[in-house]
Amino acid sequence: MDKKLRMPDIEDLARKWQALAERRREHFDDLYNSGRWRKYYRQRNFMAQMTETARMADAWTKVAYSGRPWLVA
Repeated sequence: MDKKLRMPDIEDLARKWQALAERRREHFDDLYNSGRWRKYYRQRNFMAQMTETARMADAWTKVAYSGRPWLVA
């Protein structure tokens, strides 16, 4: 029995990580829009986290849909 991951399995895993990264981005957007970020972060740290979160979400989108570039917005 071949125990290697098949391509659809890898794509599915990448899409799950992409969905998690998008949920994190939405969480940071909510923190920003509500102003609650001030309870937990200093401005510089929050902006750095928000930037990194957006970068990771974009990177996972590219990985998850690399075989289907027309699906990437």
